Amino acid sequence: MFRYFTGVLLIAAVVSCGKKKLDTPEAALEAVQNAYLKRDAKAFTAVLSKETLNDLEEKVDEMRKMFQNMPENDNAKQAFEHMAKQMGMPVSKLKELTVEDFIGYMMNNEGASGSETTLLPKEMLPPAKVMKRVEKGNKATLYFGDDDKLSFVKTDAGWRVHLNAENVTAKGMPVQSQEESE
Repeated sequence: MFRYFTGVLLIAAVVSCGKKKLDTPEAALEAVQNAYLKRDAKAFTAVLSKETLNDLEEKVDEMRKMFQNMPENDNAKQAFEHMAKQMGMPVSKLKELTVEDFIGYMMNNEGASGSETTLLPKEMLPPAKVMKRVEKGNKATLYFGDDDKLSFVKTDAGWRVHLNAENVTAKGMPVQSQEESE
């Protein structure tokens, strides 16, 4: 019985060490910064709020729908072929694109091109200096300057980063015009 109890405690200790609760918005900021700098889409996605993930899922779903129309649209076809090549996957797999795949694509695309990131603006990457912190209930905002701010939501699992999915875009991504969507 003692061996069984010791084994359970050991397993619980290992599991709890594997996933750190993000107790402050600053801890969530550090986690998302580290994930971005390491180009770790899985870790980056894990720090995002559920609302952000849902919004990004809608955006990715629009891209999947565009993939269905790809043979009819040469511009979309070229953009998807380029995207698939950068992701290291066949074009046919893009209809199964996930939010994590999309985040990974953006990280790799931005890292390779040296372009401004839309996931985390340069002012929010280390050595980012938080100028002001505002916390109200389960929401917080960290300010990095007059216009640069990042929102957070507190969950049972700790603080999560809330991004405006409309601002999350990558250069070279196909965009569906209003005419095409009707």
